[in-house]
Amino acid sequence: MTRLVVHLIDANMDTAYFRSIVSHADSERFPVAIGSLAASGTLQESMTRLGTRTFALGAASRLGYPLAAVRLAARLRAWRAGLLHAHCFDATAVGLLAARLARVPFVFTRHHSDHNLRLHKKWHTRVDSFCARHADHVIAVSEATRRILLDVEGVPERNVTVVYNGMEPLVPADVAVVAQIRRALGIAAGVRVCLTVARLHEEKGHAVLFRAIPQIIAECGATVFLLAGDGPHRAAMERTVAEFGISEHVRFLGRRSDVPALLGLADVAALPSLAESFGFAALEAMSLGVPVVASATGGLPEVVSDGVTGIIVPMGDACALAAAVVRILKDRELAATFGRAGRQRSCLFTAEQMLRGYEQVYHTLWPGTGSEAP
Repeated sequence: MTRLVVHLIDANMDTAYFRSIVSHADSERFPVAIGSLAASGTLQESMTRLGTRTFALGAASRLGYPLAAVRLAARLRAWRAGLLHAHCFDATAVGLLAARLARVPFVFTRHHSDHNLRLHKKWHTRVDSFCARHADHVIAVSEATRRILLDVEGVPERNVTVVYNGMEPLVPADVAVVAQIRRALGIAAGVRVCLTVARLHEEKGHAVLFRAIPQIIAECGATVFLLAGDGPHRAAMERTVAEFGISEHVRFLGRRSDVPALLGLADVAALPSLAESFGFAALEAMSLGVPVVASATGGLPEVVSDGVTGIIVPMGDACALAAAVVRILKDRELAATFGRAGRQRSCLFTAEQMLRGYEQVYHTLWPGTGSEAP
């Protein structure tokens, strides 16, 4: 039996994640439609190119969410949708209301971990908990996220399933392209490179990295720290770097579309996050054979195998972070061993397995279909 699965996200950005959903969904049984709370944009353009049903609810702010929920409910009824699958905080809250109005099953993926709890965001935490307890099923992207849903938010264990995120394999950048970027960034041959790919937000732990940099430079010599990503805390981070006297070693690159080429430059990838539900950046680095140093928070220890594909360090511990980065930069054989193991481990986190996991969850919501599961 064919059942349309409608995916809802807040923004309208085109992402590899949603393209993967389209590419790997079982179109015979679970055709998909993907849309946003926001007005039409690059997400809709991408879905149209892929021949996938798409929509935009036109909510310019949260004041527009009630109307967006009514519009979505009408669309779900008109399409005779089999299920609504929401992603991220705002889309989950609006999606729950719309699904109940349309009387269709509601599932959401919890993509964040304990960020709202850690920062004592009481309103966000209450909304998270309410949605999780009233959804028909919740997909957690890691065991760490599942534990929060069960232990903190009171969701029944039978209603939560871990489905790890997956991604399409990254294509290694051409050697000439990597060399060109090295020249463009003014990084001399022989200078070591530590790459961090993350939003410039306090939860990503950049401040921990900044405190670690002087120790790394003292022990390893010339090293450049590339920060790929943008975010609300960029100005504050730039001030911190200047105050620490490490500006000549740190490059703020902004949002980049050439992550494979940057990974081609990197000797090590550092992810000193304070909150991380899964760790896509770690998976990307591993897939291209770059050893990873990551903090012991959220789902990172489930992605990075400590002592096998990289090193896990205590969250917020700048000295431990520095020591781990130094160890990898100084031991090329160890770095190569981590890199080979990382490539192998990354094969466990594919877009294909992610979609099959989603579809297994969908089967549980439709009585009589469980035996059809692949």
